Amino acid sequence: MRITFLADPAAAAEDGVVRSLAARHDVEFAAGPDPAALRTLDADVLVTAASGHATAVCAFAPARTLTVHRIPRPGDPPPPGAPELDALVVPTEADRAAYEKELGPAAPRLLAIPADAHAADRWHTLLTGLAALRDDEPRRQRDRADRAAFHRAATAPARPVRSLPPPPAPAAAERRRWEEAVRAAGSGGGRLVWAAGQLAELRDDLLAADAYAASLRLAADALEAADVPYVLLRGPDDPDETGPGDALRHRLAVDAGLSSRACRAFAGAYPGQAVYAVSLPHRAVPVPAELLTATAAPPALRLYRPYLTSGRTLRYGPGHGCDIEFWHRRHRGGAYAGPCAPTALGATLPSLAPTAVRYVDDRAFPTLREFVTEPRPPVDAVYTTTGPALRYSLRSLAMFAPWIRHTYVVAETPPPWLDTARPGLTVADRRHPPDALGAHVLPLAADVFLGRALPARRRPGPLSVDAAGGHEPRRLDGLFARRDTDAFRLCLDGTLPRGVHAFLEGYFPVPSPYERAGARGEGVRA
Repeated sequence: MRITFLADPAAAAEDGVVRSLAARHDVEFAAGPDPAALRTLDADVLVTAASGHATAVCAFAPARTLTVHRIPRPGDPPPPGAPELDALVVPTEADRAAYEKELGPAAPRLLAIPADAHAADRWHTLLTGLAALRDDEPRRQRDRADRAAFHRAATAPARPVRSLPPPPAPAAAERRRWEEAVRAAGSGGGRLVWAAGQLAELRDDLLAADAYAASLRLAADALEAADVPYVLLRGPDDPDETGPGDALRHRLAVDAGLSSRACRAFAGAYPGQAVYAVSLPHRAVPVPAELLTATAAPPALRLYRPYLTSGRTLRYGPGHGCDIEFWHRRHRGGAYAGPCAPTALGATLPSLAPTAVRYVDDRAFPTLREFVTEPRPPVDAVYTTTGPALRYSLRSLAMFAPWIRHTYVVAETPPPWLDTARPGLTVADRRHPPDALGAHVLPLAADVFLGRALPARRRPGPLSVDAAGGHEPRRLDGLFARRDTDAFRLCLDGTLPRGVHAFLEGYFPVPSPYERAGARGEGVRA
């Protein structure tokens, strides 16, 4: 290996490490950082020691040359341009920890080599490892660019974060080729159909919580495969502070300096699959994840896979995606500012380094310790009345309140479609009310439905009441479109009109866990 030391030859000759390396490698010296000499340098590794030389080396040394900077004294600050170096050698372990904390993801390879009898052997090990790094030259150059971009974002002066334009949409011909490839390959083994101008996978077994969790896994799997660090966020305890949006949607924070790398991760993770991304906050036309470009990355992305029930009545789309937010650090050592809604810690975060984990569907995701809360007291749902619409009320509960611990149905004779042996469900007689209720109870009636996702910390507001008998489905549709309440109620009189039954069956098509397999609807008037 040819090694060039950017140092005075007379002084370097007195260095025991240099003498030891010269016995194993082809070592030469260069007196100063002359740009012309650096451009024509023929060396495998270039080693510098003066802080001012590192910047010139990063600017003029050939791309194929590995660059290493050697910190001469303990406590010295990192040299300018450190993120674009391949390695930094510091004299003590304390210096290595300090550099790692200051540079964060912008740090190159860090190694502490004290000036002792084993220093030459450690240098030889480092240089051998760096030689292996050159085997994947495109990745090496890409990692250097990502570190430099992160460093620029972290040290940029404070300024308002302007809203960037959405990334350019792929050409029509490119999108058609992608659609044909996805149709031919399928998406996760499921059948694909067109829905709302997008390819969607047919599924009749997904509740809303499943769709949210599936989008979270899509985003986390791609970021982890590409070694892009992230943290799972938690919204404010008061859902009214989150602004527009769904309180149950998952959000991930990624450093803005790594936004291009994240876009490349999504593009490379889902080739030939019906996975889409939409830029935020523009809500532009969804782009296939495979065709995402790393240029003009938006402030945030929403990643999702569309799902559609076989009856074409329920669709999970962008509203059930996972948000990937690119957070900016306003100045070195300062807080990170987010591009979207605030979190439980407010509009800024002190760090994006994970300090804890949160579990979603038995999978751990990195997060901040402040986002891990004590378990909330369990909530039980109690149906005090039963009726023909109980089936759809239970479906709405399963779709929009998955945090319910146990469901009690007070009825002398339960409907035949109800699976009374199912765990999590208890049928109680009015003469013997349930005695194992939790401290928090959500009372419900059979004709009360949740119309949207309901966080565990919130209870339904005033109910929107309408007489359902004889109403056409188009009249009932207004109840579901309302956003000023979390629940609505249909006043039913003993039977369920056919039009209302068909409408509810279409709006709540996914069976709840408490329905017997193959059970047909009861209480429908001919």
